[in-house]
Amino acid sequence: MGSVHQGPSNSKGNESQVAKADLVRALRRVVEAELEPEAAFAKREVAAMAAANEALRCYFRDTLQQMSDGYGDELLVDGVLNRRCHDKGEVTYHSLCGSFDVGRATYRPVGERNARTVVPLELEAGLVERATPALAYSIALDSGEVNSRRYVMSQAASHRAPPSRSTVERIGIAIGQEAKRAAPKIEPYLRRREKVPTGAVAVSSGLDRTSVPYEEEREEGAPPKTRRKKRTKPYERKAPPPVDVNYKMDYVGTVSLVDEHGEKIESRKYFSTHEDGPDGILKRMMADIRSALRQRPELKVGVVQDGAHEMWNLVRSALKQELGVKEALEGIDRYHLFERLGDIVTLTEDDEAKRKQRLVQWDKALGADDGAIEQIEQYIVYRRWAYLGKAREKLDDTLTYIRNNKDRMRYVTLREAGLPLGSGVTEGACKSLASRAKRSGQRWHNLGVSSVMELRAIQQSERLPQFWHLLHRRYTALVESADGVMERAA
Repeated sequence: MGSVHQGPSNSKGNESQVAKADLVRALRRVVEAELEPEAAFAKREVAAMAAANEALRCYFRDTLQQMSDGYGDELLVDGVLNRRCHDKGEVTYHSLCGSFDVGRATYRPVGERNARTVVPLELEAGLVERATPALAYSIALDSGEVNSRRYVMSQAASHRAPPSRSTVERIGIAIGQEAKRAAPKIEPYLRRREKVPTGAVAVSSGLDRTSVPYEEEREEGAPPKTRRKKRTKPYERKAPPPVDVNYKMDYVGTVSLVDEHGEKIESRKYFSTHEDGPDGILKRMMADIRSALRQRPELKVGVVQDGAHEMWNLVRSALKQELGVKEALEGIDRYHLFERLGDIVTLTEDDEAKRKQRLVQWDKALGADDGAIEQIEQYIVYRRWAYLGKAREKLDDTLTYIRNNKDRMRYVTLREAGLPLGSGVTEGACKSLASRAKRSGQRWHNLGVSSVMELRAIQQSERLPQFWHLLHRRYTALVESADGVMERAA
C-alpha cells in the first residue's frame, strides 16, 4: 500500500489468457513478416527469439521510463524526504534481452548537507549496478563458475542479448563486493533456517591455504620474475606496463556436519585473500559451529587439517575466543601422515614387498590403537642412526613432525567420535574453489578474486538462492509520493 507504482488488479479471470494468445499471434506475424513461407524451423526459432528479446527490451525500457516520469519533485525513500537535485538524464541499463536508455533524475535527502544522492527509480525497481534483477542474479550465479567471456558466449548461444564483457565483469565484481560486505549480516538469517541433519554426530572444521596467481606491477628497470615470450612485432596499441605474476597463498575454511562414519553430510566453504587475512572467515566458521551446537548440543566438535602450525593456532584461537572451546578433538590428516611414512619405508626397507607389508601393518595399527603412533616413532628412532646426509634429514624431519603432532594422530578416538580421519573436505575446497582462479592465462588483483570467490563459496555452500533473496533487498527501497503520504495523513 502506498507505493508510487501499483499495477491494476485483474478483474477478468481470462484476461491473462487472452493477452497471451494475442502475444502469440503478434509473434507469429513478426516471424512471418521477416521470413519466407518455406523457411526452416531453425530460422523461425532464431527469428522468434530475437523478436521476443526486442519486445522484452522495449517493455523493460517503457516500464522503467513510465515509473521515472511519475516521480514528483519530492519523494519519501524508506520514509526519508528526498528532493530532486538534478534533472533527468539518460542512463543505460542492461537486461538479459538487451540494453536500453532511460531518462531518470537523482534526489538527495532534505536537510542533509553533502548527502549522498539516490536514484529512486533504481531503488523501487530493484536494479543492481544498472542491471535488471534477472540479469544481476544470472551474473552472480555464473561469475563464480565462468569468466565474462564464457558468460557472454553462453548467453548469446541461448539467444539472449547480454551486455559487453566489460559490463558483465563490472557488475559481477560489484555484486561480489556487496556480498562480501553483507555476508556477516545475512548469514545469521540463513543459519536460523538451516537445520542440522538427523544423521549428524559431529561438526568438523578445517583451515588451509591455496595458491592463486596475482598480477603485480614491476618496478622500473627490474628484471622479470616470470617468463614471458618476447614480442616479435609491436602492438598497435600502447604496450601495458610490465607486470609479474606471483602466486600468493590465500585462505580456505570449511565447516562440515558428518555422520557416524565421518562422512560429510553437508558443508560450508569460505575464502579469503592473503590481503584480507583469515579473521573474517574464521568468525563465520565459528558462527556455523555455534548455530549447529545450539540445535544439537551433543554434537562433537573437531578440527581435522594438515600439520601447519599457523593454521592450528588460528583455529584454536577462534574456537576459544568465539565459542569458549578450550580443547576440541583434533586430527592430523591421515593421508598426509602416510605420505611421510611412505617416504620412510622407502628409505628403510629395500624390498618392495616388505615396504607394502610395513605400511599395511601401520595402517591397521593406527586404526586399532591410539598408541600405535608411538610404535612408529620408535621405529624411526631406532633406524635414523644408520643414515647420513639427506636421508638422515628426512628421517629427522618426519620424527619432528610426529613428535609435534602425535597427540592429533589418535585415529581410534577420532573415529569413535564420528569425525573424519582426513581433511578431504578442506583439501577438496581448496581445489574446487581455487580452480576458478587458476585457469590458463588468469592473473588477479585482490578486488576481482575476492569478488568471484565470495560468490563461488556461497554457491558451493548451497546458499546462493537464499543469500541472493536477502542481498537483493540492499538494492531496494520503498519509494512513495510525498504529496500522497501527506494527503493520507490528513
